[in-house]
Amino acid sequence: MDKPKKKLQVRFLPEGMRGTVDHGTRVDQAARRLGADLQSVCGGQGKCGKCRVRWLDPAGPGDSAAALTPPTQQEEAFLSEEALRHGWRLACQCHILADAAFEVPKESRSGRQVIRKDPGAGSVTPDPVVRIIRVKVPAADLENPSPDWERLAQQLAPEAGHAPLHPDAAMLKALPDALSREKETAAVLRKNGECIALAGAAGSSLTGVALDIGTTTLAAYLCELTTGEVLATSSEVNPQISCGEDVISRIAYAAEGRARRQELQQSVVKTVNRMIAAVCAEADVAADSVADMTCVANTCMHHLFLGLDPSGLGRSPFAPVATCGIDLKARDLGIRIAPGAWIHMLPAVSGFIGADTVGVLLAVDLDPSKETVLVIDVGTNGEIVLAAGGRLLCASCATGPALEGATLSCGMRAAPGAVERVWIDPETLAVEYAVIGAAADRPVPAAGVCGSGVIDAAAQMLTSGIMKKNGAFNRESSFPRLKRTNKDIAFVIAPAAESAGGRDVEISQDDIRAVQMAKGAIQAAGRLLMAESGIERVDRVLLAGAFGSVIDPVSALAIGLLPEISPQEVHAVGNAAGDGARLALLNEGMRRKAAVIAKTLETVELTTHPDFQREFAMAMHFPRMSHDLRKHRRS
Repeated sequence: MDKPKKKLQVRFLPEGMRGTVDHGTRVDQAARRLGADLQSVCGGQGKCGKCRVRWLDPAGPGDSAAALTPPTQQEEAFLSEEALRHGWRLACQCHILADAAFEVPKESRSGRQVIRKDPGAGSVTPDPVVRIIRVKVPAADLENPSPDWERLAQQLAPEAGHAPLHPDAAMLKALPDALSREKETAAVLRKNGECIALAGAAGSSLTGVALDIGTTTLAAYLCELTTGEVLATSSEVNPQISCGEDVISRIAYAAEGRARRQELQQSVVKTVNRMIAAVCAEADVAADSVADMTCVANTCMHHLFLGLDPSGLGRSPFAPVATCGIDLKARDLGIRIAPGAWIHMLPAVSGFIGADTVGVLLAVDLDPSKETVLVIDVGTNGEIVLAAGGRLLCASCATGPALEGATLSCGMRAAPGAVERVWIDPETLAVEYAVIGAAADRPVPAAGVCGSGVIDAAAQMLTSGIMKKNGAFNRESSFPRLKRTNKDIAFVIAPAAESAGGRDVEISQDDIRAVQMAKGAIQAAGRLLMAESGIERVDRVLLAGAFGSVIDPVSALAIGLLPEISPQEVHAVGNAAGDGARLALLNEGMRRKAAVIAKTLETVELTTHPDFQREFAMAMHFPRMSHDLRKHRRS
């Protein structure tokens, strides 16, 4: 008989999270289990070096050999011998062998990201799939001893139309008590004739939740279904991020077995329930009265939310389990709204084009026969749609988290302390920058740089001659902020004396290469879609997603992230995917329209396209400047 695993006491500082874990538990898994804030960009594969922690010896800094497994090759690549001697380790590479405490430095924490997920202005005439019908149900007696449901259905029939009435099982459990307490019964009825809830659970208002499950962030919108009013919103970081920043990392994590898939699903369900509770508390609505829900997600997040195996998305031919629109009971997923409520998952298109893209198109409402519009959703993955010549063409490209800052040497997400804007005076080469959370009377030291800051910095370095069009730093430049160490060179945004961590906040040559790869993929995808449609220019560019809302169009044009167009024709449309989920929640016809969009979209598969590698190689270079950033100064 196997001996039970020894339990070890573990603490994570400075948060103070503590608890017991099994002997041999990996440090990052222990952090996740105990709720400690620790980022994992590569999903525990030892490729990013972002999960650095310091083992704390009660007697002071020292060798961690007795408490942890020996350093791996990945750790030796990221950590110097001196750092290893002082207890620094990669949390994803070492296992706990004895009671231990760990320091999680600020740069290893995910931080409280600034999430921009406000609902857009798009509206629709409410026509929800559920409604409240109030009826008086006569009590049973000796002359009429018919069942409770039959008596209720008899009263509902005149209002139900032609749909055959049928009860939800959870509603039936509440029915006897509701009929005995109330003279008038309010029933929540779906258009298909299903009675899903009663007044005791339904309350006086009819509400629903629209949910957007992004790779990085989640957004929930509580809506009044009869008026379309957004009552409250909530947004949080997707907790699955601790298992990997991008979909490839999460697919690999989920492929390790059913337990890992359950972990991924349960983590997001738990967070969604917390968000639903928050919006309901803000609007003074009972969570178990929420009568309907819609959801958009990319195909991988869709699979993980439903508990489906996403392994097929990670290998050729990249076949998903399902892409059709799906209706399922909320209780089957553990979502805590009305027990009989349904969740409608909008349809996806393919393994790489998800329901979030369908939601975007539902929200922006393009007419490809009348205008030529390029829609770009820049996130951990890039989705590009071209409306032109009566067609809707779409493509997906792996941008990775570089444009969001996560994988850069001093990168971070858009949290307080992140540099979000950069300016370089072309004459004096003086550097100015703006930090999230800072104000004139409340300066905040720079902790790192996020995506919008990186794009600004690249554009400004091009204009100032600090960087060449091939992305290489100009080593002949006398720019004082170029730091040279042996073979390496970096652009210093904030010197160590101005930073939160006491080290330079900089952009390295490798960081620029990562930005080139990401912007090159988006640029190449756009070019191929335009070539497929036979057009050379577009009328408008729409930037979707939270990241698209904060990108400076002039900087984006300068580095070639966008096709050649006037900056005035570049428009941010916010969280259009979430807006699409909201429109589908409020109007049943929008769900049918979403299904049509999914079938209409023509997918251009970049991985097998004969011209993609050539276009991608060409797009790696930064374009000739057609927009004068010298006139684009800080206001």
